[in-house]
Amino acid sequence: MLYAQILLNGLVLGGLYACIAVGFSLVWGVLNVINILHGSFVVLGSYIAYFAYVHLGIHPFMSVVLSGGALFVLGYVVQAGLINRVVGAPVLTTLVLTFGLDLLLNNSMIIAFSADYRTVQLAHPLGSTVVGGLVLPLDRLVAMLLACVLTVILYFVLVRSSIGRAIVAVRMDREAAALMGVNVKRIYAITFGLGA
Repeated sequence: MLYAQILLNGLVLGGLYACIAVGFSLVWGVLNVINILHGSFVVLGSYIAYFAYVHLGIHPFMSVVLSGGALFVLGYVVQAGLINRVVGAPVLTTLVLTFGLDLLLNNSMIIAFSADYRTVQLAHPLGSTVVGGLVLPLDRLVAMLLACVLTVILYFVLVRSSIGRAIVAVRMDREAAALMGVNVKRIYAITFGLGA
């Protein structure tokens, strides 16, 4: 029974990790940039959700819009202002740039928020349920389902929207996409923002 509980917890947590991995792989696949900064973006999004709940009373599931929008803007600006300048450079150059930006953002968050451990204690948690002797925390289940929904939405954006088709076109052949009128640098910035 213990192993089944561990497997269930791993599946629930795996849905969140999959959503995080989608953003990382989108940037790597389209821009060919190994984004070391991605982990700090995740932490910053968590801080935004935490402070939105503590100070504004916005539920963490609702603050996805706030933190997602803020990270999209930050990712867009970082890509358009800095990373676009080295996109064609060797991978090591972009790796060093994103590593340096990661150090800057990470240390800025430590200065601004300290390194103290924080957790969201919901005023009205969803609780947990027991299924076949296994305890399933409903808050984590909803977070996993939300992550899966966001991943599916991103898929449909890539497949059905004009921006998504432009992202896929740039991924397949940057030069051909540019010849067809796609603003490659703008698409790179949008992709980086979506990944963030």
